[in-house]
Amino acid sequence: MFALLLEQTLIDYLSTPNKLVGIILAALGFALSILAKKITKVARKTDNPSNKDPLYLILLAVALCLIMVGLVISIFNF
Repeated sequence: MFALLLEQTLIDYLSTPNKLVGIILAALGFALSILAKKITKVARKTDNPSNKDPLYLILLAVALCLIMVGLVISIFNF
């Protein structure tokens, strides 16, 4: 029963390359989703860009893809 606990610690588990890449990609996607509105404001040079702005929607879609790819990479062992 205790053999499962002694095999691998959390630090060892999270420091495998695929877990690190997945965490980094998910963090980048999360940061991009938070900063998408500010990036759109700077690019469009307006104070309040629309939520239907194509640049804003593209940035959110890229952020979602980064999060999903990061989660898939971290869950599956490639």
